[in-house]
Amino acid sequence: MSLCRGCGASIEWIRTTAGRSMPVDPEPVFIVEEDGGRERFITDEGEVVAGRRALPEEEGPACAVGFVPHWKTCPAADRFRRR
Repeated sequence: MSLCRGCGASIEWIRTTAGRSMPVDPEPVFIVEEDGGRERFITDEGEVVAGRRALPEEEGPACAVGFVPHWKTCPAADRFRRR
């Protein structure tokens, strides 16, 4: 685990299937996978999954588990975007 240089929050790194390191928030979330979903999540295996966060009543074995990319929650994300 390390700290974000922008906001100081704890982050973890997951290597994507494309071979890139992705900073993620350390707490896993339940995901409902949806084709064409607007949100992206990263699995432990580094796969990028489209979908949405599961509602509390949906959480359980039928849901996938993944991580939110840190750039989605970081208040300083704009400082690190490539232009």
